[in-house]
Amino acid sequence: MKVELIEKAAQIVGDNQLLVNIVSKRVQQLNHGSDPFIVTTPEMQCGDIALTEIIEGKITWHEMTPEELAASRGEAAEADPFTELAEAAAAPMEPDTLTITPDL
Repeated sequence: MKVELIEKAAQIVGDNQLLVNIVSKRVQQLNHGSDPFIVTTPEMQCGDIALTEIIEGKITWHEMTPEELAASRGEAAEADPFTELAEAAAAPMEPDTLTITPDL
């Protein structure tokens, strides 16, 4: 992957760990046959395509809330004492699921 693409995408996403997760998920999608949302050249690798899509605003991401995650699993949302403690301490929560959708 090209360093300049990584730097530009990192400025857009704001969190390096989230950027890694987004790019990894998109690379997986591309490797399994998804079409790119940008015009590509033969020398572009999947990582470069994913980063360019982020830079050009072609994909967006959404971090699922605990309620959305429970609903997607077909479970009833339960009160989580650890979530309450984390919110009280203002600690950021890591998402369990990352969804990447095209923004066409």
